[in-house]
Amino acid sequence: MEKPAELNDQELRKQQTEKVFDFLNRTGAYEYVQHLISHKGEKPPFEVFRDFVVRLNGIARDIPIDERKPDGDRVYLAGFDEALVPKQIDKEPILADAYAAVERVQPGDEAYLLPAVINAIHLFADGNGRTSRIFHILLTKFESEVAFEDELRKAVGEDGRYETEDINPSIVRISIDKIILLRHGFAFENDTDWSPLFPDGFTLLFASSESVTSDKGKVFMDIRRVDQPYCFIAAHEYLKEKNMVSDFTTQVGSGIALSPSKMDQSLTNDDWDEIMKRYHALKKEHVEILIDAFVKPEEYKNLTGTMNLKDFFIGEIKNKLAK
Repeated sequence: MEKPAELNDQELRKQQTEKVFDFLNRTGAYEYVQHLISHKGEKPPFEVFRDFVVRLNGIARDIPIDERKPDGDRVYLAGFDEALVPKQIDKEPILADAYAAVERVQPGDEAYLLPAVINAIHLFADGNGRTSRIFHILLTKFESEVAFEDELRKAVGEDGRYETEDINPSIVRISIDKIILLRHGFAFENDTDWSPLFPDGFTLLFASSESVTSDKGKVFMDIRRVDQPYCFIAAHEYLKEKNMVSDFTTQVGSGIALSPSKMDQSLTNDDWDEIMKRYHALKKEHVEILIDAFVKPEEYKNLTGTMNLKDFFIGEIKNKLAK
């Protein structure tokens, strides 16, 4: 008996698309999600919503039923996007906060909030963008079932991120970074500036030419290469609380920077663990700001301070699709 030919990527995506459609039709997903956003009566408990997200992602990725779960525990250590993703243990509580926030946002905004958070936290090892686009379609009202199905097919297709609205939180990453830096001692010359002034006389965050040898030091410094400001905040605030900042600085020109080699030589495993804990708290804070920007839009501005962060985010998504 001949072995069946393996499907190519395009054929596999088409097969998965049909599975997604079958699942959504069988479960009445569109009606369920529309009930979720109706702002009338009690919505399903978070656990039901979470399981629905997990199931949808598993079907979109063609994962067997008994293997479907939040499996993004290593995403934050892989690739350039490690700077954007919270720790796995924090992801479900963040998603629960976003789900609860649906009751406090303007009608229609949940179609951007929930997909944005699904994408931002990377609950899964793969398919986060696809899952967020599917949810955006499910959360959007359509004039007819035909219009809904047409948009859904485009969203789960190979070019979904280009043919439908891509709810990509990286659009507001720098704006949220600026908010966090201001909260943690950095300053800016004006509202439109993105050249932060470092706290406490620092002219550089870390001395770039120094290296580390300990396992925990290497993990931290690897993350520092793509997420330097958050790593600096975590280390600086911890050392400052311990009155140890001066012990771990080095002269750089007329100013100072944190010295990776001094940190590596003197910090204990417990010290590194506490610094990493603070780093992950900043990653959590980043997505919490995204959620809060939908709940209290008047309190959060975009990078240039010209409009509120929520309206800027939604406007940029629509503009990208229109181009």
